[in-house]
Amino acid sequence: MDEADPNRVRCPTCRAQQVWSDTCRRCKSDLRLLRAADQTYRRHQYQCLEALRAGQSALALVEARACQELVPDAASRKLVAVCALLAGDCATAHSLAAGYDPLHSS
Repeated sequence: MDEADPNRVRCPTCRAQQVWSDTCRRCKSDLRLLRAADQTYRRHQYQCLEALRAGQSALALVEARACQELVPDAASRKLVAVCALLAGDCATAHSLAAGYDPLHSS
């Protein structure tokens, strides 16, 4: 998954960067599961943003948390923080903004 270009992917096995396909051009690893995960993430992200546009902050928060479960990175954490704030969950928003992730803590 490449944030800069959604049509490109980096193989998790050999790190080759390429256009999306079912297999890596270099090492022939199967990339279908990675592609499915990327599509699922993008669908949840889109649904989150649509819910925000519609003023449905609770639904947006559910979708943002689904994004974070799939890709627990800074962008997902920020999305959850914004949605939590808009949904009135200031404690979660503050925790995420401060760098603490209540969904992935030990």
